[in-house]
Amino acid sequence: MVRTGAAFVYFGLAGVSLAVFGIPWSRLTLRDPDARQLRMQQLTTTAFRSFMAVMTGLRLTRFRREGVPERLAEPGLLVVANHPTLIDVCAILSCMDHGACVTKQANAENPTMAGVIRSAGYILSENGQAMVDACAASLAKGRSLLLFPEGTRSPAGELGPFQRGAAHVAMKSGRDIVPVFVTCDPPTLMRGQKWHDVPDRPFDLTLRVGDPIRVQPYLAALAAGDKRPRVARRLMAEVRETFEKALAEPAPGGGAA
Repeated sequence: MVRTGAAFVYFGLAGVSLAVFGIPWSRLTLRDPDARQLRMQQLTTTAFRSFMAVMTGLRLTRFRREGVPERLAEPGLLVVANHPTLIDVCAILSCMDHGACVTKQANAENPTMAGVIRSAGYILSENGQAMVDACAASLAKGRSLLLFPEGTRSPAGELGPFQRGAAHVAMKSGRDIVPVFVTCDPPTLMRGQKWHDVPDRPFDLTLRVGDPIRVQPYLAALAAGDKRPRVARRLMAEVRETFEKALAEPAPGGGAA
């Protein structure tokens, strides 16, 4: 519990440091807003990598990446993941160059995170069509985005309902969906779980990067006159089926630690 508390203190200090030093430095040295946003995304990626190193160094977690983890470093990716633990956000973004996240309004109001969320181009999930347009515009610039279709952390041991925002972003941007299957054993930092309710051993946090889910067949259906809401439902049904199958299978060994 003490080590977990220390890790959260480190996370908070890293966020404050980015706000106090990173944002002013970017504003003073870069005039172009896109260049400032890109720098802040690079700085937040570095911060997430350092946080995962601290979590590992404190023997709180064993962090593994399997499948094709190097794919996450590519530009302009639309990454979709399940959300079993609070830490998976940090873990996935630590692997993504020039990455941002679709996040809730509550996070944007957190004083330790608000400035960084705005300056790094994170996108609020509550804004409907404006969110879809903002995601497509960010992807068009070569930035990568992380979305959680459940909208919040998963229920214990299962997937929550999948919302269709990721499907609309994929169809608007023309980007394939890169699935990341997250497992956390034993479960920790789940929805409704207190931060100090921690397991008595390091938890295994594994990211398994799957093959892209192609959006082209769904764009062809739109071009043929099919209704966008119906096409979005079919795409998200495929996404959910992909996650259900992957999470039901034993994770392959040999992942990169």
